[in-house]
Amino acid sequence: MDKRISRALGTVGLIIVAGLPAMAAGSASAPIAIGSVESLQRIGLDPAYPLNGYYVLTQDIDASETAQWNNGAGFLPIGTAPSFGTPMDVTDEESPDSGGKDLFFNGWFDGQGYRIRGLYINRPENHGVGLFHTLAATAVVVNVGIEGGSITGAHYVGGLAGGNWSESVSACYSTAAVSGLSRIGSLIGINRGFIDACYATGPVQGDHFIGGLVGRNYKGVIQECYAAGPVSGNGWVGGLTGNAVEAEAIACFWDVTTSGTSFSAGGTGEPTENLLLTRTYTEAGWDFATIWSLDRGKGYPRLKSLWK
Repeated sequence: MDKRISRALGTVGLIIVAGLPAMAAGSASAPIAIGSVESLQRIGLDPAYPLNGYYVLTQDIDASETAQWNNGAGFLPIGTAPSFGTPMDVTDEESPDSGGKDLFFNGWFDGQGYRIRGLYINRPENHGVGLFHTLAATAVVVNVGIEGGSITGAHYVGGLAGGNWSESVSACYSTAAVSGLSRIGSLIGINRGFIDACYATGPVQGDHFIGGLVGRNYKGVIQECYAAGPVSGNGWVGGLTGNAVEAEAIACFWDVTTSGTSFSAGGTGEPTENLLLTRTYTEAGWDFATIWSLDRGKGYPRLKSLWK
C-alpha cells in the first residue's frame, strides 16, 4: 500500500515562498540575508536575528574558521543559550514547543541551494548539537547542504540538527563527519517530525541509536531519502536509521556496501551498484522530473535545487 505523504509546501527543491506571512523579523518578500558564517552565528544571539525570523542564504558559506572559535569548541548551535551553564536537555518524549520553545529555532531558513562548508563543532558534553540545536514544530528548513566539517556532541547530534520536531525539513543534505554517544545521525540526531527528499553521506559514529541519516526516528516520518556513509557503534546501528519507534521510512534507501551494515530500522538496503541506477528510485516513486537528478556513473542522486 502506498503511504506516500503529500508535500504540503509545494514541490520540494523548488520551494515556493511568495505570500508567506511576515515573521518577527524578515518575511518572504524581505528576508534576512545570511552571507557569512559570522551572520549565521548571530541567529538567536542578536535581537535583530531572532529564532522566529525568516532567513535566506545568499551564497555558499565557508565555515572552516569555526575550528578556531570558542577555544576550540567551534560554532554554537543555532537555538542554544549563549552559555551551556544550564543544559537544555531534550528528551525523546518532550516537544520543544513547551517550556523551551523560545530557545529553539522556529522560523524559516531557506538555503536557496547554497552550502555551508567546513562547519566545526566540538562540544562532546552537550545535548542538541548541529547547525541547529533543535528544530521546533513550526520551523521550516529547506534547500541547504552541510558539506564536510566535523560535528561532535553527546546526545542528539546531527549535521543539520540535533533534534527535529518540524514537519518541513526538505531538500537538505549532509556530508559532515558526526560523532557522539546516542541519537547520532549524519543529518538529524532524533526525528519527531517529517523529513522529505534529503540525503547524507558522511561518516557517523557513537554508542547507540546511530544512523546514516537519522539516529532515532521516534514517531516521525522520513520520505524519499537515502544514506550512504559508514556507520559504527555498539547498539542499534543502522544504515538509514539506528532505531525506530512508531515511525515510518517511506521509499528510502541506504547503501549496504559503504555503510558497512545490512541493518536499518527502516528503509531498503541496496548495494552501491543498485543505488547508482535511476530505476532503483523511480520504481519506488521518486520524482526525477522536479526534485532529483542522477547521471549514470557519476554517483548517487543529487537534489536539483542544490545544483548551482
